[in-house]
Amino acid sequence: MSLRIEPTGDALVLSIDRPKTRNALDRDLTRRIAEAVRVAEADPAVRGVVLTATGEETFVSGGDLHEIGRAVREQAGPAGVLDMYEDLAALESSELPVIAAVQGDVYGGGCELLLLCDMVIVEAHVSLAFRHARMGLSPAWGGLTRLVERVGPIEAPRLLFSAEKISAEEAARIGLVNEVVPRGQARERALGRIGRIADGARAVVAAQKRALTAVRKAMRGDAIERERAIFAEVWGGPAHQAALDAFFKRRG
Repeated sequence: MSLRIEPTGDALVLSIDRPKTRNALDRDLTRRIAEAVRVAEADPAVRGVVLTATGEETFVSGGDLHEIGRAVREQAGPAGVLDMYEDLAALESSELPVIAAVQGDVYGGGCELLLLCDMVIVEAHVSLAFRHARMGLSPAWGGLTRLVERVGPIEAPRLLFSAEKISAEEAARIGLVNEVVPRGQARERALGRIGRIADGARAVVAAQKRALTAVRKAMRGDAIERERAIFAEVWGGPAHQAALDAFFKRRG
């Protein structure tokens, strides 16, 4: 099972559990996440979703390079990766608040996953990196657009172009995440926030989230579609091929 689902208090806790891939995202996992969000929405007892992961080292390492590498070898094109966005976007479009409880390092597509959540709580030892450029790619799941929204046009190019790793404290300083907590406390802090949200009316919170989603959509225009076109443009190119070759060579 790549996704553990656990009702806890007012929340539904979703724990990504793919230790052999460092919790990488593949098509099956993104479908499971979307389905779990839909189940949560249908349950009036659930007031929010907590998205976390198993293990202490990695939250999400990005897209599954084995699945991506196979698509490149088979010249399948980028559609398989791009289509995963339809599932992941359920986190942002859901009427339930979604809080990420980040217990380990986050890379590439994992950072895009965080940007789809309403709030992000990270533990103090965590580091984050938009590693797309190192993989010869650009974000595929709206991460570029949302990164500009979250940290602004000054910080976004630095994080994207350099693919540099930043600390939890720096991520909070620039507005990439909401809060930094001690090791081992992200999940409980997220559950506490859901509990506080549950003090209000579910219908009112849902209406507020619909409004936020509508405002973001209006402000973005066609930005995400343009971003995804750039991903398709660099997919399978020389830099992408070289990065995949280096990855599989390291893995033997």
